[in-house]
Amino acid sequence: MKNNLNKSTEKTLLRQKKNFNINGGISDCIKYENRFFFKSVDLDNKDLIEFGCGVFPSSLGLEKKRMPRKFIATDTSRKIIKSAKIYDNRPIYKVCNLEKKILINKKFDIIVLKGVLHHVKHPELVLNRLKKILKPNGLIMISEPNLSSFIGNFLKKFLKFFFNISMEDSPYGQYDYKKISKSIKNAKFSIEKRWYSVLVLLIFSGDYGRIKIFPDNKFLFNIFISIENVLFYFFDFIGLSKYINFKINLIIKKLKTN
Repeated sequence: MKNNLNKSTEKTLLRQKKNFNINGGISDCIKYENRFFFKSVDLDNKDLIEFGCGVFPSSLGLEKKRMPRKFIATDTSRKIIKSAKIYDNRPIYKVCNLEKKILINKKFDIIVLKGVLHHVKHPELVLNRLKKILKPNGLIMISEPNLSSFIGNFLKKFLKFFFNISMEDSPYGQYDYKKISKSIKNAKFSIEKRWYSVLVLLIFSGDYGRIKIFPDNKFLFNIFISIENVLFYFFDFIGLSKYINFKINLIIKKLKTN
């Protein structure tokens, strides 16, 4: 992510951090989402790197026994990295810009891009660049806004029209699945798994603290987490998660060549 183009993202993240309580209910929501994101992936004895970790790295909430052998968390902003260290000091933190040369002489089993691809102008070029640091059987985990969600689309328009609140700081807006999948295909990756997640937690937490809706109470938000868990399986079972949930998640791997 380019520092000059994504300054608004940095401001939003640092503003979120200002009133964030690591022992509060919103913190439990973030931890739950991270655990759910890694649910189907074996992290044991793996080397993992996250790009664009923000102030809440995806390690936040992972139990010690679930932590990879090595977890490197990166972002373009030193201020963001400094904040992230406060909430989870287990990863190794580095400043890194995906749209420039990646100065890392190591290959990884897992690369994490949570809400990152739509912050870069050319996702395909970024994925090609990441190939060089991905092990032959490694995987990339991607999470992006789900533009097929009619609830998400309605809320974005509602907040923009009535409160002039934008839910997106990226200078490029948000990318739909067609653009993301095309970039993946052109970069010679295959999609191994796709699932949709996050519904009530994003709404009730006010996008994890960006907009204050409910008191940041652990008991209250753990009720919301239980509701979220039930709704995920219900909507997934009846085939509506694509049109309801706010995030699309992908696991991709390099295409095998003869």
